[in-house]
This record gives sequence, structure tokens and C-alpha cells, in this order.
Amino acid sequence: MDKKRLVLPGTLVVAAAAVAAVSLWPDPKNDMREQNLCWGSLTEKTAGLLNDGKAGKTSDDVMGGSSGKAVKDDQVFGTVCTVTRENPGGETYREQYALTATTSDGTSEAPKGATSLGGGYEGWLTLRHAVLRLPEDCVSKMGSINRYGELLLSVYPQVNIHENWNTGSVTAKSRTILLESAANLAKQYDCAA
Repeated sequence: MDKKRLVLPGTLVVAAAAVAAVSLWPDPKNDMREQNLCWGSLTEKTAGLLNDGKAGKTSDDVMGGSSGKAVKDDQVFGTVCTVTRENPGGETYREQYALTATTSDGTSEAPKGATSLGGGYEGWLTLRHAVLRLPEDCVSKMGSINRYGELLLSVYPQVNIHENWNTGSVTAKSRTILLESAANLAKQYDCAA
């Protein structure tokens, strides 16, 4: 057989194999989004750290920050992830806290009495709110043209009631949630945490 006639079929076979390999290769971003909560950034265990002390499976809803409608794509900024606990029967949910991803040309100022996030991270913690500033390279890789990006955690009152308004306990759990969220978003978008 003429070797020149084998070049095109051989090239087509190699190209088809490459396309199949790419389409079947696991995508860490999609895997994390399927396995975790809040844009794929929180494991269920960590997401459940702040809770009202009652039973129920931890779940989440990601909504557009301005529209209040469910977000189906991979958008992070401009959305709010509300972490909930299922009531018995699974038909209604109790809100535990909200994790909001925002961008702007400035950063949030820490309120009086706030604790620094520490550990090389920029941000602050209070009983009801916590903020972690994302690195600039992550902000751009996550699709924003703004310079600053933040994760804002807002703790709902029933969680604080369960925690007996213990600032140390709540802020430690808030810190863990923010750090895991930032680290997993950095993995998804291949940027520095």
C-alpha cells in the first residue's frame, strides 16, 4: 500500500483520539462545582460549621445579587450563595448564612472592633459579618474588570442564638469558611489563594 495514502487517515485517527481525550479528561472546576456548595468552593462539612443547632441536610442556593433569580452558569461575582438546612420532610429550608462575591474599585473598611483575618490574608471578622479580600489575579481570572474582589459572609441571627452570641466561636468558624472558599475558588480559576 502507498504510504502517502496512509498519512490523511493516520492524521484523522490521531486528531479524533486527541479530541476524545480532551472531552473525557476530568475538569477540576466542574468536578468541584458538582461535589461542593457555593460555586464549588465549600465542602458540605465546612459549609455546615455555622448552623442553628437543629438537624437537617446542608444545601445551598446561588442567586443573582440584583435579580434574586437562580444562577445556572459559572458566574461567581455578583451572586449570593445562601447556605440552608433542610427541615424534616425536605420541603422547606432554614437559612444559616449568606456568602456574597463582590467586586469594586475599592475595598470594604473594617468596622470598629473587628478582628483581622490574619494568616497572610486581608480581611476582617465580627460576630455578624466577615470579609476576605481576593488576590487581584484571582479577581481578573474569575471574570471581573474591577481591581478588588471580596467574599462577604453574613451570619443569620438564629446561628448566633445557637452559639450564645459567642464571638470567638462564630468568628473562628467564619474564618474557616472564608479560607476554604477562597482556596477552592483559586484552584478552580488557577490563581494564587
